[in-house]
Amino acid sequence: MLLYFKPAKKEKDINVALEIVSELFASKIGNILSLPIPQISLVRYGETIGLLMDYFPDKSTKNISNLGEIKRSLAFEEWILNIDLKEEHVLSKESKGFIIDHGHSLSAWKPLYYIVQILDKRVSRFDLWANEEDFRDGIELIKSLDQTTIKNTLKESFNVVIESNVCKLFTKQIADEYMELNLRILEKRMKYLLDGKISFAYNYR
Repeated sequence: MLLYFKPAKKEKDINVALEIVSELFASKIGNILSLPIPQISLVRYGETIGLLMDYFPDKSTKNISNLGEIKRSLAFEEWILNIDLKEEHVLSKESKGFIIDHGHSLSAWKPLYYIVQILDKRVSRFDLWANEEDFRDGIELIKSLDQTTIKNTLKESFNVVIESNVCKLFTKQIADEYMELNLRILEKRMKYLLDGKISFAYNYR
């Protein structure tokens, strides 16, 4: 089995840690929902820390065997505020598609003023070949999550990153503040999806 190792960025910026939190949370909660998101772990090779996952050799097309799972994932990607969802981030292996690269989800690499601007808007740049019915099915899927599962999964993701010491600026106090911010983001995004404020209609770039 071929694996892919993605080293953590070297910038002295707390967003380096938040990017990894976002990747871990998307992987963990996506797998709880049985969505086509790779299982990811944070590992250390010598002096280098990074994310380890399966290697996906091919760009995905609509001919994949799990197209329905991919299409239902659109609402999930919107829920986690993934501003970097694009066609190049849907890869495949043995005819099965997977959505990769969730490092710009949640609050990662977003100043607070920008989060406020986009919190109630569609943010994805690719529709995952979905239609409105697929989007509604995806909303029903994430609606099945309870708040305890969401909070515990997010907390686990934060704890893994804190314990790794991948970013010395990412102190426990700062992590706790961003934990609360991201819980609020997920709560608000869920509400907007359920209320129909974030709808399928969108002019894709």
